[in-house]
Amino acid sequence: MTRSNLYITLTNGEAIICVADSSSAPEQGYIVERLLLVLLSLNDADAELALLTEHCALNELRINATYRYEINLQTKTVAFFDEIYFYKTEIFRKGENLTRRYTAYLSSIENKTPIKP
Repeated sequence: MTRSNLYITLTNGEAIICVADSSSAPEQGYIVERLLLVLLSLNDADAELALLTEHCALNELRINATYRYEINLQTKTVAFFDEIYFYKTEIFRKGENLTRRYTAYLSSIENKTPIKP
């Protein structure tokens, strides 16, 4: 299981933090297909918050998170990073930019041709 901290700006400008506890590496598909693509298609802060409530623990960050997603629903952008927690200072910092893994996964699912009956 991979865990990710999510830093989200809803379409109404409200900033939300939450943690996705399972299958949150892009290549695992779940977070991209069940959460991010759906979030990006919505244009309603209440609907976005309802979806986040379904898939994430709101108002929490986890020190053992592997990844960080920065999602801006106003601009429809997603950035993906390593998540680093400094125990001494109790501060979260973003590490290496891994957004290329997210975009590569998006390309792979966009290029799939449906199986014809």
